[in-house]
Amino acid sequence: MSRHAVEAVDRAVRVTRGFLFPFEAVRWAKLGFLALVMVSGGAGASGATTSSLGGPAGGGAGDWSDAGVTEPVSVPAGVERAANAGVERLAGFDTALLAGLDAALLTGLALGVLLAGMALFACSIAFRLVFYEALSTTEVALWRPFRDRFRQALGLLGVAVLSAVAVGLPAVAVAIAIDPDLLRFLGVSAGGLAARSSVIGPAFGVLAVIGATVAVVGTVVSRITFEFVAPAMVARDVGVIDGWRAVWASFRGSWADVVFYFAVHLVLAAGVGIVQAVAAAFVAGVVGVSALVALLLAAVALGGVGALIGTTAGAIALAAVLVCAVVAVVVLTLPATLVVRTYLTAFEVSTLAGIDPTLAPLAPTLAASDDREPTGE
Repeated sequence: MSRHAVEAVDRAVRVTRGFLFPFEAVRWAKLGFLALVMVSGGAGASGATTSSLGGPAGGGAGDWSDAGVTEPVSVPAGVERAANAGVERLAGFDTALLAGLDAALLTGLALGVLLAGMALFACSIAFRLVFYEALSTTEVALWRPFRDRFRQALGLLGVAVLSAVAVGLPAVAVAIAIDPDLLRFLGVSAGGLAARSSVIGPAFGVLAVIGATVAVVGTVVSRITFEFVAPAMVARDVGVIDGWRAVWASFRGSWADVVFYFAVHLVLAAGVGIVQAVAAAFVAGVVGVSALVALLLAAVALGGVGALIGTTAGAIALAAVLVCAVVAVVVLTLPATLVVRTYLTAFEVSTLAGIDPTLAPLAPTLAASDDREPTGE
């Protein structure tokens, strides 16, 4: 598999060129939409991040109560009165707002937000499968393949959720092992925690090691699922389980070489990411200067910077320029985004085609261009 990953570096260039060119505006518009909305490889693992739990690292029980200002600070009386009044109004508003909300309503809102996020994530996975289907036919369609592949996307969503849990829970366990005082957020009293610290510390240390191992395995499983199993599902029109069986049968005996593929992928992603970031920074700079000029012209028309900031017309002008600037940056950087996403996806599929061509969703024309190797003689 190591040689397949190396050969796929050049093959992906030829596949990308054959897939994107000759240029067609409508085709590029559809592919640009897919590049913006489809989930990237290994998204199931990347969706789990460590919680931003506050508190001093490694602090004891007293650190939570003694973290105040040790010296008085002189504050003008007017500023202090205004600040205190603002805090009181804010506290009263929060109290009144929370008092009017039922716990069941808050739970329902949180559940609704979670379900909406998962639905959007499932759609993003489905659009990734749509991109694979476009590679397999060279015909770019959106609605029909999205509808046909959505059931497969739900299966991949299940893998992503399991991977997120496998990575997220160990991350929390590691954070608690580093600072057991974080258990305060779970309702454990400081006294009880201090009394059992001699037992909890080693227990969480062992849990952290086990959790780190589970997190690594979950990340690898997620990446293999999204970078190899997902295209195999499209190529063979099967579900997640059958896709995993096919990939397992092809990769059996070569699992050590998967590490080499991940290393090559990391280098490629870093390289194209730097190029993309430089291009985006250049475009953002040009758009930012243009937006500043537009705001200066608007300020002159409205009668000054104060009018631009303090009037309704000025607020509308600011919002319009900001929206136009964001849209301009997205549109102008979209070609680079499309090329980068296409190349990385083509690299993954080309590596899979080198291992087992029947698992790779590559159209015959793209596969033919993929097989044209320079002889060098």
